[in-house]
Amino acid sequence: MRRDPHRRSLPRLAALALLTAAVGCSAAPAPRRAAAPPMPQTLAAEAVATQEFGLLAGGGWAAAWNLWPTTAQQAFSQAEFIRLNTECRPLLGLPYVIDQTAKLDPDTVRVDWHRADTTGSNTVVHQDGRWHFTPDPATLTSYRLGVDQLISQRRAAGSCH
Repeated sequence: MRRDPHRRSLPRLAALALLTAAVGCSAAPAPRRAAAPPMPQTLAAEAVATQEFGLLAGGGWAAAWNLWPTTAQQAFSQAEFIRLNTECRPLLGLPYVIDQTAKLDPDTVRVDWHRADTTGSNTVVHQDGRWHFTPDPATLTSYRLGVDQLISQRRAAGSCH
């Protein structure tokens, strides 16, 4: 007499179907929550800082200014920024090195850097759907002097190359 190989499988399948039905119906589904919007990434902010520093070290004044937030652009026009750095050129070719980044809040990242013996810190802010490099407060304050006076001060200090 031959045994049916599926004979033992039938009770197992019935038990599995019963278990699946019981587990699937045991609780009401949890209410769905709206997904939170994705938070800007620190890595993207650091990439903007790296781009800004590369432009500054290489003389890309107009493109560097374009990475600023509107508030900084209003403090010093692109034409003034280009004139300042053309007539009183900073040292070119010396790279900025990012030492550390820190997320201050979802829309602000602090970037600590050095360039030879000079150290500094800037913020990169997320506005209007993208990251913007913010000149430090002391630099923004110096821009209020006007481009002519700023060029004179920098020349007197020997910081033009």
